[in-house]
Amino acid sequence: MRQTNRLTQHFYGPEVPDTAVQLREAATQTGVTSNKPLPTYKDFLLDHISDAVIFTDMDLRIIYINKRAEQVYGIKAKNATGNLFRDIIQYDYMDDSREQALQILQQTGKWQGKVVYTRKDKQVFQLLATVTFARDEKKQPVGLIATLKDITAEELINESARKTKLEQQKEINRIMLKTQENERNELGRELHDNINQILAAVKLQLEYGLENYDEEKSTIERCKNNIEQVIKEIRNLSHRLVLPRFAETTLMAEIQKTIDNIVQQQPVYLDLHGLNEQLLPDNIKETIYRIIQEQLTNIIRHARARKANIKLHNTARAVFLSIEDDGIGFNTALSRKGVGITNILNRVETYNGKAHIFSSPGKGCRLEVTIPLKNA
Repeated sequence: MRQTNRLTQHFYGPEVPDTAVQLREAATQTGVTSNKPLPTYKDFLLDHISDAVIFTDMDLRIIYINKRAEQVYGIKAKNATGNLFRDIIQYDYMDDSREQALQILQQTGKWQGKVVYTRKDKQVFQLLATVTFARDEKKQPVGLIATLKDITAEELINESARKTKLEQQKEINRIMLKTQENERNELGRELHDNINQILAAVKLQLEYGLENYDEEKSTIERCKNNIEQVIKEIRNLSHRLVLPRFAETTLMAEIQKTIDNIVQQQPVYLDLHGLNEQLLPDNIKETIYRIIQEQLTNIIRHARARKANIKLHNTARAVFLSIEDDGIGFNTALSRKGVGITNILNRVETYNGKAHIFSSPGKGCRLEVTIPLKNA
C-alpha cells in the first residue's frame, strides 16, 4: 500500500485524495531519503549568512536550521530538528496559495514567493522564500532546502512609498478639483455680471421699442421673449457653476434649489432625515452638493427615468448618500470611464470615501457614497 506523501500533507492537510500531486514521485524515481547531518564547516558558513536556511528530508522533517532561522522563527534548532515542518512553522502565503506553491515546486523543482510569519511574541516577518530540492552525490533528491530572506523593512518602505504616492495623487485631485471650482466660479460670475447685464440692457431697449413702434411689435415681442429665455438659462447655468456659500445658506436648501433648477419633469424625492449639517465641514458639503448635481444631470441626460430618490444622512464619523433612479440602467463595466462617473469617483476618493454604483440594463441605477468625516 503506497504511503501518503507527507509533503503533500503539509500543503493540503492530513486527508489527501488519490488525485493529489505526488511530489515524491515527481522529484525522484528511487525514493532515496537521507538524514545525514551537514559537515561542520558548512554549519559555520550557514550560521554566518543573513538568510534563514532550513533543510528537511523528503518527509518534511526538519534536519537542520541555521542561527538566522532560529532568530526569525524564535525557535531552537534542538527543539525543531526531527519534527515535521508544518508542526513547527506555518506561513501565510502572499503570492501563491499553498496548492499553487506545491504545484510549481513539483513541476519546476523550485518555488519562490513571499510569505508572512508571525512569531509567538507577535512580531511579524515578511520573507522571500526560495524552496528547492537537495540532492546527494548521485543527483538524487534527498530533501528540501528553504532559504528565506527577511524583506520586512523593504516591504514597509515599499508600503510607505505606496501610501505616499496615493496621498500625493489625492492631493493632486484636490488641487485639480479646487482649480475646476475656481474656474467654474469665475465663469459663472462672468456670465452673470457681464453677459447677463448686456442682455438685460437689450431687453430694456426692446421694451422701450415696444412702446413706440406698433408696426414692429410682433418682432420685438419675439426678441424680448428670446432674451428672457436666455437670461433664465444663464441664471440657471451660473447657479450650477458657482458653489453656494455655505456660511450664508444650508446644504438642504441648496440641494432643493438644485433639484428645482435641473429637474423639470421627473419627480425627485428628497429624504434628509438624520442629516445634521453642523457636523459637516464646508468642503464635505461642497463635495456632496457637486455629487448630487452631477448625478442628477446624468439622470436627466441618460437615464430616461420617471422618478429619482435622494437619501442623505450623517453621523459624527461619516456622511452617507444614496441616489437611485428607475431609468434604463447601464452596464457598469462599460460605463465607469464616463466623465460624470469619473468626476464623482474622484471627488469621493479625494476624501478617502467609497462609492459604489449598482446598475444593469433595464434595472435603473443606484449610487451609494460614504465619506468619512475624520480629518475631512
